[in-house]
Amino acid sequence: MEAHINRIRLDNALILVVLVGLSGWFSSCASSKNTGSRSSSSADYNTYNYDLSATRPTFSPSAPVTTKPPATAPPTRPAPENRRPMPMAEPLHINKKLDAILDTISVKNRSIRYAQGYRIQVYVGEERGEMDRVKRFTYQNFPELNPYTTFRQPTYRLKVGDFMRRLDAERYLAQLRQQFSSATLLPDRIEIRRSLSVK
Repeated sequence: MEAHINRIRLDNALILVVLVGLSGWFSSCASSKNTGSRSSSSADYNTYNYDLSATRPTFSPSAPVTTKPPATAPPTRPAPENRRPMPMAEPLHINKKLDAILDTISVKNRSIRYAQGYRIQVYVGEERGEMDRVKRFTYQNFPELNPYTTFRQPTYRLKVGDFMRRLDAERYLAQLRQQFSSATLLPDRIEIRRSLSVK
């Protein structure tokens, strides 16, 4: 309690010192302005001269604070005899419980192999040779994009990539459209592990 009171007194003293210093600085600025030459009759609008003495706070010395004796704890009532004391609760082992929950979540996440994402369809047509040529080109120039071919008679389709985010897929789409103008972005079911290899 005494330390708190001493700290308040110290804070008040520091404020007083700062205010006295500022008032001295303001008065020296005002006196230098008054002693300067006033040869021109026009008003100088770049100077600032305002008397702040009316707004300055005044401090009076604080009265000594008497310390109160520490309050005594209220007397406790004895427990009734017919009442049993409550058993103490076991301490919570938050870290162990949290680790167990995180382990179950990670096991569950490892079992998830597929998610909704995007693939780029590079080729749609009836010629298998042309599809193989496009597949070789994409594998040579974009080795991180896995090719996926499907055939439903009589059409071959070639899709590349496993993209979790549309923004990544659009970046590759812009590069692939330079070679294949018919390349399109399609939502598809993708493999999560392969999507992590796409940069």
